[in-house]
Amino acid sequence: MSGQDTISERPGVGATGHWLLTQARELVENQKVVQVDAEASVEEACDALIEHGIQSVPLYDSKSHSYVGMFDVHDLAAYILARRGSVGGRTRSVSQSSDTGSPLARQAMEHLDGGRRGSRSDAVSRISDLSHLNPFYSVVPETTVAQVAQVFAKGAHRVAVMESERAIRGILSQARVVRFFFEHSDDATSGAEKLLLDASLESLRLVTRDVVTVSPDTPVLKALSLLESHRITSLPLVDAAGCLVGNLSLSDVKYLARERHMAASSCRELVQAARYWQGMRDGQDRAAIFSARPQATLRYVLAKLIATGAHRIWIVEPPAGAMHRESSGLTGSSDNGGARRASVSSASSQTVPVDLNRFAGEFGDTVCGVVSLTDILRLIVDAAPKPRADPEYNYASMD
Repeated sequence: MSGQDTISERPGVGATGHWLLTQARELVENQKVVQVDAEASVEEACDALIEHGIQSVPLYDSKSHSYVGMFDVHDLAAYILARRGSVGGRTRSVSQSSDTGSPLARQAMEHLDGGRRGSRSDAVSRISDLSHLNPFYSVVPETTVAQVAQVFAKGAHRVAVMESERAIRGILSQARVVRFFFEHSDDATSGAEKLLLDASLESLRLVTRDVVTVSPDTPVLKALSLLESHRITSLPLVDAAGCLVGNLSLSDVKYLARERHMAASSCRELVQAARYWQGMRDGQDRAAIFSARPQATLRYVLAKLIATGAHRIWIVEPPAGAMHRESSGLTGSSDNGGARRASVSSASSQTVPVDLNRFAGEFGDTVCGVVSLTDILRLIVDAAPKPRADPEYNYASMD
Protein backbone atom coordinates (compact mmCIF):
# COMPACT_ATOMS: atom_id res chain seq x y z
CA MET A 1 0.00 0.00 0.00
CA SER A 2 1.36 3.40 -0.94
CA GLY A 3 2.10 6.21 1.47
CA GLN A 4 -1.02 7.98 0.25
CA ASP A 5 -3.03 5.07 1.64
CA THR A 6 -1.76 5.62 5.17
CA ILE A 7 -3.56 7.88 7.65
CA SER A 8 -0.82 10.11 9.00
CA GLU A 9 -2.84 11.95 11.64
CA ARG A 10 -3.05 10.49 15.10
CA PRO A 11 -6.45 8.84 15.52
CA GLY A 12 -8.77 9.72 18.35
CA VAL A 13 -7.87 13.40 18.64
CA GLY A 14 -10.33 14.98 16.26
CA ALA A 15 -8.30 14.58 13.07
CA THR A 16 -10.27 15.12 9.87
CA GLY A 17 -9.87 14.32 6.20
CA HIS A 18 -10.90 10.67 6.05
CA TRP A 19 -14.10 9.02 7.22
CA LEU A 20 -12.09 6.55 9.36
CA LEU A 21 -10.80 9.41 11.52
CA THR A 22 -14.27 10.44 12.63
CA GLN A 23 -14.78 9.89 16.34
CA ALA A 24 -17.36 7.51 17.75
CA ARG A 25 -19.07 10.35 19.63
CA GLU A 26 -20.20 11.88 16.31
CA LEU A 27 -22.02 8.73 15.21
CA VAL A 28 -24.09 8.48 18.41
CA GLU A 29 -24.83 12.18 18.83
CA ASN A 30 -28.29 12.85 20.32
CA GLN A 31 -28.98 9.12 20.53
CA LYS A 32 -31.48 8.01 23.15
CA VAL A 33 -30.00 4.99 24.92
CA VAL A 34 -32.42 2.22 25.82
CA GLN A 35 -31.44 0.25 28.90
CA VAL A 36 -33.09 -2.35 31.13
CA ASP A 37 -32.82 -2.87 34.87
CA ALA A 38 -30.67 -5.88 35.69
CA GLU A 39 -33.46 -7.26 37.88
CA ALA A 40 -36.09 -7.11 35.11
CA SER A 41 -37.46 -10.39 33.84
CA VAL A 42 -36.41 -11.97 30.55
CA GLU A 43 -39.88 -11.19 29.16
CA GLU A 44 -39.57 -7.51 30.13
CA ALA A 45 -36.14 -7.30 28.46
CA CYS A 46 -37.51 -8.88 25.28
CA ASP A 47 -40.43 -6.42 25.32
CA ALA A 48 -37.85 -3.61 25.28
CA LEU A 49 -36.10 -5.19 22.29
CA ILE A 50 -39.40 -5.52 20.43
CA GLU A 51 -40.72 -2.06 21.33
CA HIS A 52 -37.58 -0.27 20.18
CA GLY A 53 -36.74 -2.59 17.27
CA ILE A 54 -33.26 -3.42 18.59
CA GLN A 55 -31.27 -6.65 19.01
CA SER A 56 -29.55 -5.98 22.33
CA VAL A 57 -29.83 -3.78 25.38
CA PRO A 58 -27.41 -2.88 28.22
CA LEU A 59 -28.36 -4.00 31.73
CA TYR A 60 -28.07 -1.41 34.50
CA ASP A 61 -27.67 -2.38 38.16
CA SER A 62 -29.31 0.34 40.22
CA LYS A 63 -27.61 -0.92 43.41
CA SER A 64 -24.05 -0.56 42.18
CA HIS A 65 -24.92 2.20 39.69
CA SER A 66 -23.05 0.35 36.98
CA TYR A 67 -23.64 -1.75 33.87
CA VAL A 68 -23.41 -5.48 34.43
CA GLY A 69 -23.65 -6.74 30.86
CA MET A 70 -25.53 -6.74 27.58
CA PHE A 71 -28.68 -8.78 26.92
CA ASP A 72 -28.67 -9.94 23.31
CA VAL A 73 -30.93 -12.13 21.15
CA HIS A 74 -28.03 -14.61 21.11
CA ASP A 75 -28.38 -14.89 24.89
CA LEU A 76 -32.11 -15.55 24.57
CA ALA A 77 -31.45 -18.30 22.02
CA ALA A 78 -28.89 -19.88 24.36
CA TYR A 79 -31.39 -19.65 27.23
CA ILE A 80 -34.11 -21.35 25.19
CA LEU A 81 -31.73 -24.11 24.10
CA ALA A 82 -30.61 -24.61 27.68
CA ARG A 83 -34.13 -24.93 29.01
CA ARG A 84 -35.76 -26.88 26.23
CA GLY A 85 -34.92 -29.59 23.72
CA SER A 86 -36.87 -31.31 21.00
CA VAL A 87 -36.84 -35.11 21.30
CA GLY A 88 -39.21 -37.34 19.37
CA GLY A 89 -41.54 -34.44 18.65
CA ARG A 90 -41.89 -33.60 22.35
CA THR A 91 -40.55 -30.57 24.16
CA ARG A 92 -38.62 -31.15 27.37
CA SER A 93 -35.71 -29.71 29.31
CA VAL A 94 -32.27 -30.43 27.94
CA SER A 95 -31.20 -31.86 31.29
CA GLN A 96 -33.98 -34.47 31.08
CA SER A 97 -33.26 -35.37 27.48
CA SER A 98 -31.28 -38.38 26.35
CA ASP A 99 -29.51 -35.93 24.06
CA THR A 100 -26.70 -34.11 25.84
CA GLY A 101 -27.50 -30.94 23.88
CA SER A 102 -25.10 -28.50 22.27
CA PRO A 103 -21.92 -27.34 24.07
CA LEU A 104 -23.48 -23.90 24.52
CA ALA A 105 -26.65 -25.44 25.98
CA ARG A 106 -24.62 -27.38 28.55
CA GLN A 107 -22.62 -24.27 29.46
CA ALA A 108 -25.85 -22.31 29.74
CA MET A 109 -27.35 -24.81 32.16
CA GLU A 110 -24.26 -24.59 34.37
CA HIS A 111 -24.42 -20.78 34.17
CA LEU A 112 -28.11 -20.69 35.05
CA ASP A 113 -27.76 -23.21 37.86
CA GLY A 114 -24.95 -21.13 39.34
CA GLY A 115 -26.84 -17.89 38.81
CA ARG A 116 -25.61 -14.34 39.33
CA ARG A 117 -25.02 -13.60 43.00
CA GLY A 118 -27.84 -11.60 44.54
CA SER A 119 -30.10 -11.70 41.46
CA ARG A 120 -33.64 -13.03 41.22
CA SER A 121 -34.05 -16.45 39.69
CA ASP A 122 -35.95 -14.96 36.73
CA ALA A 123 -33.81 -11.81 36.35
CA VAL A 124 -32.45 -11.10 32.90
CA SER A 125 -29.03 -10.46 34.44
CA ARG A 126 -28.71 -14.21 34.95
CA ILE A 127 -28.48 -14.75 31.20
CA SER A 128 -26.66 -11.60 30.09
CA ASP A 129 -23.67 -12.47 27.90
CA LEU A 130 -24.73 -16.12 28.17
CA SER A 131 -23.86 -16.87 24.55
CA HIS A 132 -20.41 -15.22 24.76
CA LEU A 133 -20.96 -14.03 21.15
CA ASN A 134 -21.76 -10.36 21.86
CA PRO A 135 -20.28 -9.34 25.22
CA PHE A 136 -20.46 -5.82 26.60
CA TYR A 137 -17.78 -3.87 24.72
CA SER A 138 -17.11 -0.26 25.59
CA VAL A 139 -15.08 2.51 23.99
CA VAL A 140 -14.34 6.08 24.92
CA PRO A 141 -15.99 8.85 22.84
CA GLU A 142 -12.68 9.76 21.18
CA THR A 143 -12.28 6.27 19.68
CA THR A 144 -12.18 6.52 15.90
CA VAL A 145 -14.39 4.75 13.41
CA ALA A 146 -11.22 2.97 12.23
CA GLN A 147 -10.76 1.43 15.66
CA VAL A 148 -14.42 0.50 16.04
CA ALA A 149 -14.45 -1.04 12.56
CA GLN A 150 -11.56 -3.30 13.56
CA VAL A 151 -13.53 -4.49 16.59
CA PHE A 152 -16.58 -5.16 14.41
CA ALA A 153 -14.48 -6.99 11.83
CA LYS A 154 -13.67 -9.53 14.54
CA GLY A 155 -17.35 -10.33 14.99
CA ALA A 156 -18.68 -7.90 17.61
CA HIS A 157 -22.02 -6.41 16.56
CA ARG A 158 -22.09 -3.27 18.70
CA VAL A 159 -20.09 -1.23 21.23
CA ALA A 160 -21.16 1.12 24.00
CA VAL A 161 -19.69 4.62 23.72
CA MET A 162 -19.19 5.58 27.36
CA GLU A 163 -19.70 9.09 28.70
CA SER A 164 -18.19 7.92 31.98
CA GLU A 165 -17.80 4.63 33.82
CA ARG A 166 -21.47 4.82 34.83
CA ALA A 167 -23.08 6.52 31.82
CA ILE A 168 -23.49 5.39 28.21
CA ARG A 169 -23.41 8.12 25.59
CA GLY A 170 -24.74 5.85 22.84
CA ILE A 171 -24.65 2.40 21.26
CA LEU A 172 -22.69 2.17 18.01
CA SER A 173 -23.70 -0.74 15.76
CA GLN A 174 -22.20 -2.48 12.74
CA ALA A 175 -25.05 -1.16 10.61
CA ARG A 176 -24.34 2.46 11.60
CA VAL A 177 -20.64 2.19 10.70
CA VAL A 178 -21.39 0.50 7.37
CA ARG A 179 -23.94 3.19 6.52
CA PHE A 180 -21.47 5.91 7.50
CA PHE A 181 -18.82 4.37 5.23
CA PHE A 182 -21.25 4.24 2.31
CA GLU A 183 -22.42 7.81 2.82
CA HIS A 184 -18.81 9.04 2.72
CA SER A 185 -17.46 6.66 0.10
CA ASP A 186 -17.19 9.46 -2.49
CA ASP A 187 -15.54 11.99 -0.20
CA ALA A 188 -12.06 10.79 0.70
CA THR A 189 -12.01 7.16 -0.31
CA SER A 190 -8.69 5.53 -1.18
CA GLY A 191 -8.08 3.70 -4.43
CA ALA A 192 -8.30 0.36 -2.65
CA GLU A 193 -11.70 1.27 -1.17
CA LYS A 194 -13.07 2.31 -4.57
CA LEU A 195 -11.90 -0.95 -6.10
CA LEU A 196 -13.59 -2.80 -3.25
CA LEU A 197 -16.93 -1.09 -3.82
CA ASP A 198 -16.92 -1.94 -7.51
CA ALA A 199 -15.79 -5.55 -7.02
CA SER A 200 -18.31 -8.35 -7.54
CA LEU A 201 -19.38 -10.67 -4.73
CA GLU A 202 -17.88 -13.54 -6.69
CA SER A 203 -14.48 -11.86 -7.00
CA LEU A 204 -14.56 -11.15 -3.26
CA ARG A 205 -14.87 -14.91 -2.66
CA LEU A 206 -18.22 -14.63 -0.90
CA VAL A 207 -19.79 -17.29 -3.14
CA THR A 208 -19.02 -20.38 -1.06
CA ARG A 209 -21.89 -22.77 -1.91
CA ASP A 210 -21.64 -24.32 1.56
CA VAL A 211 -24.33 -22.22 3.25
CA VAL A 212 -26.17 -23.86 6.15
CA THR A 213 -29.85 -24.07 5.18
CA VAL A 214 -33.07 -25.45 6.65
CA SER A 215 -36.50 -26.22 5.28
CA PRO A 216 -39.53 -24.15 6.27
CA ASP A 217 -40.82 -27.14 8.26
CA THR A 218 -37.66 -27.49 10.37
CA PRO A 219 -38.48 -27.24 14.12
CA VAL A 220 -37.51 -23.91 15.66
CA LEU A 221 -35.37 -25.57 18.34
CA LYS A 222 -33.34 -27.42 15.75
CA ALA A 223 -32.82 -24.18 13.83
CA LEU A 224 -31.66 -22.42 17.01
CA SER A 225 -29.19 -25.24 17.63
CA LEU A 226 -27.79 -24.80 14.11
CA LEU A 227 -27.48 -21.04 14.60
CA GLU A 228 -25.57 -21.64 17.83
CA SER A 229 -23.30 -24.45 16.63
CA HIS A 230 -22.29 -22.58 13.47
CA ARG A 231 -22.09 -19.21 15.26
CA ILE A 232 -24.30 -17.51 12.67
CA THR A 233 -27.24 -15.13 12.98
CA SER A 234 -29.55 -16.21 10.17
CA LEU A 235 -30.66 -19.27 8.21
CA PRO A 236 -32.12 -19.31 4.69
CA LEU A 237 -35.31 -21.34 4.33
CA VAL A 238 -35.17 -23.43 1.17
CA ASP A 239 -37.70 -25.75 -0.47
CA ALA A 240 -37.10 -29.30 -1.68
CA ALA A 241 -35.46 -27.99 -4.86
CA GLY A 242 -33.04 -25.84 -2.83
CA CYS A 243 -34.77 -22.57 -3.81
CA LEU A 244 -34.77 -19.66 -1.37
CA VAL A 245 -38.25 -19.11 0.06
CA GLY A 246 -37.63 -17.36 3.37
CA ASN A 247 -35.24 -16.28 6.09
CA LEU A 248 -35.07 -17.05 9.82
CA SER A 249 -33.05 -14.55 11.81
CA LEU A 250 -32.08 -14.40 15.45
CA SER A 251 -34.05 -11.16 15.53
CA ASP A 252 -37.17 -13.32 15.16
CA VAL A 253 -36.26 -15.24 18.33
CA LYS A 254 -37.14 -12.37 20.68
CA TYR A 255 -40.83 -12.94 19.91
CA LEU A 256 -40.59 -16.36 21.58
CA ALA A 257 -40.52 -14.60 24.95
CA ARG A 258 -44.08 -13.40 24.29
CA GLU A 259 -45.33 -16.56 22.62
CA ARG A 260 -43.51 -19.42 24.31
CA HIS A 261 -45.54 -22.06 22.51
CA MET A 262 -43.86 -20.96 19.26
CA ALA A 263 -40.67 -22.70 20.45
CA ALA A 264 -42.39 -25.96 19.50
CA SER A 265 -43.42 -24.65 16.07
CA SER A 266 -41.75 -24.77 12.67
CA CYS A 267 -39.45 -22.11 11.20
CA ARG A 268 -42.19 -21.16 8.75
CA GLU A 269 -44.67 -20.50 11.57
CA LEU A 270 -42.22 -18.45 13.62
CA VAL A 271 -41.19 -16.33 10.62
CA GLN A 272 -44.83 -15.69 9.68
CA ALA A 273 -45.65 -14.69 13.26
CA ALA A 274 -42.58 -12.45 13.52
CA ARG A 275 -43.43 -10.65 10.28
CA TYR A 276 -46.99 -10.10 11.51
CA TRP A 277 -45.80 -8.64 14.83
CA GLN A 278 -43.23 -6.46 13.09
CA GLY A 279 -45.90 -5.17 10.73
CA MET A 280 -48.17 -4.38 13.65
CA ARG A 281 -45.39 -2.38 15.30
CA ASP A 282 -44.19 -0.54 12.19
CA GLY A 283 -47.53 -0.21 10.43
CA GLN A 284 -46.10 -1.66 7.21
CA ASP A 285 -45.44 -5.01 5.60
CA ARG A 286 -42.02 -6.56 6.01
CA ALA A 287 -40.20 -8.34 3.19
CA ALA A 288 -38.96 -11.72 4.34
CA ILE A 289 -35.77 -12.05 2.26
CA PHE A 290 -33.25 -9.97 0.35
CA SER A 291 -30.86 -11.41 -2.22
CA ALA A 292 -28.35 -10.59 -4.95
CA ARG A 293 -26.53 -12.47 -7.70
CA PRO A 294 -22.78 -13.32 -7.57
CA GLN A 295 -22.17 -10.67 -10.25
CA ALA A 296 -23.58 -7.90 -8.07
CA THR A 297 -21.08 -5.31 -6.82
CA LEU A 298 -20.44 -4.60 -3.18
CA ARG A 299 -21.69 -1.05 -3.83
CA TYR A 300 -25.06 -2.48 -4.93
CA VAL A 301 -25.25 -4.72 -1.85
CA LEU A 302 -24.45 -1.82 0.47
CA ALA A 303 -27.19 0.27 -1.12
CA LYS A 304 -29.65 -2.59 -0.70
CA LEU A 305 -28.70 -3.22 2.93
CA ILE A 306 -29.08 0.45 3.82
CA ALA A 307 -32.37 0.83 1.94
CA THR A 308 -33.93 -2.24 3.56
CA GLY A 309 -32.34 -2.13 7.01
CA ALA A 310 -31.30 -5.78 6.60
CA HIS A 311 -28.18 -7.20 8.24
CA ARG A 312 -27.34 -9.67 5.46
CA ILE A 313 -27.93 -10.35 1.80
CA TRP A 314 -28.21 -13.92 0.50
CA ILE A 315 -26.21 -14.58 -2.65
CA VAL A 316 -28.32 -16.59 -5.07
CA GLU A 317 -28.01 -18.06 -8.55
CA PRO A 318 -30.49 -19.62 -10.97
CA PRO A 319 -30.78 -23.43 -10.95
CA ALA A 320 -28.60 -25.18 -13.53
CA GLY A 321 -31.38 -25.36 -16.13
CA ALA A 322 -32.30 -21.73 -15.66
CA MET A 323 -28.66 -20.68 -16.00
CA HIS A 324 -28.55 -22.44 -19.37
CA ARG A 325 -31.74 -20.69 -20.47
CA GLU A 326 -30.33 -17.32 -19.41
CA SER A 327 -27.12 -17.85 -21.38
CA SER A 328 -29.26 -18.77 -24.40
CA GLY A 329 -31.38 -15.63 -24.03
CA LEU A 330 -34.54 -17.61 -23.26
CA THR A 331 -35.40 -16.21 -19.83
CA GLY A 332 -37.95 -13.68 -21.07
CA SER A 333 -36.79 -11.04 -18.60
CA SER A 334 -38.86 -7.87 -18.45
CA ASP A 335 -35.74 -5.71 -18.10
CA ASN A 336 -35.23 -3.46 -21.11
CA GLY A 337 -31.46 -3.79 -21.00
CA GLY A 338 -30.82 -0.36 -19.54
CA ALA A 339 -29.37 0.18 -16.06
CA ARG A 340 -31.91 1.35 -13.49
CA ARG A 341 -31.04 3.56 -10.56
CA ALA A 342 -32.15 2.70 -7.04
CA SER A 343 -32.18 5.44 -4.42
CA VAL A 344 -30.80 4.73 -0.98
CA SER A 345 -33.15 5.57 1.90
CA SER A 346 -30.61 6.95 4.31
CA ALA A 347 -28.85 10.24 4.95
CA SER A 348 -26.92 9.54 1.74
CA SER A 349 -28.26 10.95 -1.52
CA GLN A 350 -26.34 8.43 -3.59
CA THR A 351 -27.99 6.35 -6.28
CA VAL A 352 -26.51 3.12 -7.55
CA PRO A 353 -26.87 1.82 -11.13
CA VAL A 354 -28.59 -1.56 -11.06
CA ASP A 355 -28.41 -4.10 -13.86
CA LEU A 356 -31.43 -6.16 -12.82
CA ASN A 357 -30.51 -9.10 -15.06
CA ARG A 358 -27.10 -9.50 -13.43
CA PHE A 359 -27.53 -8.09 -9.90
CA ALA A 360 -31.02 -8.79 -8.58
CA GLY A 361 -31.95 -12.20 -7.19
CA GLU A 362 -35.22 -13.77 -8.28
CA PHE A 363 -37.81 -16.09 -6.80
CA GLY A 364 -36.69 -19.66 -7.47
CA ASP A 365 -32.95 -18.96 -7.21
CA THR A 366 -30.75 -21.22 -5.09
CA VAL A 367 -28.49 -20.01 -2.25
CA CYS A 368 -24.75 -20.00 -2.92
CA GLY A 369 -23.41 -17.57 -0.34
CA VAL A 370 -24.13 -14.75 2.07
CA VAL A 371 -22.88 -11.20 2.69
CA SER A 372 -23.16 -10.11 6.32
CA LEU A 373 -22.28 -6.79 7.93
CA THR A 374 -19.30 -8.53 9.55
CA ASP A 375 -18.07 -9.67 6.12
CA ILE A 376 -18.39 -6.13 4.77
CA LEU A 377 -16.51 -4.61 7.71
CA ARG A 378 -13.69 -7.13 7.33
CA LEU A 379 -13.36 -6.18 3.68
CA ILE A 380 -13.46 -2.46 4.52
CA VAL A 381 -10.80 -2.80 7.23
CA ASP A 382 -8.51 -4.73 4.86
CA ALA A 383 -8.92 -2.14 2.10
CA ALA A 384 -8.87 1.01 4.24
CA PRO A 385 -5.79 3.17 4.86
CA LYS A 386 -3.97 2.05 7.99
CA PRO A 387 -3.41 4.48 10.89
CA ARG A 388 0.17 4.79 12.04
CA ALA A 389 -0.80 4.84 15.71
CA ASP A 390 -1.71 1.74 17.67
CA PRO A 391 -5.30 1.01 16.51
CA GLU A 392 -6.35 -0.19 19.97
CA TYR A 393 -4.64 2.35 22.23
CA ASN A 394 -7.91 3.77 23.55
CA TYR A 395 -10.10 0.72 23.24
CA ALA A 396 -11.56 -1.03 26.29
CA SER A 397 -13.65 -4.16 26.66
CA MET A 398 -15.88 -5.30 29.50
CA ASP A 399 -16.45 -9.03 29.02
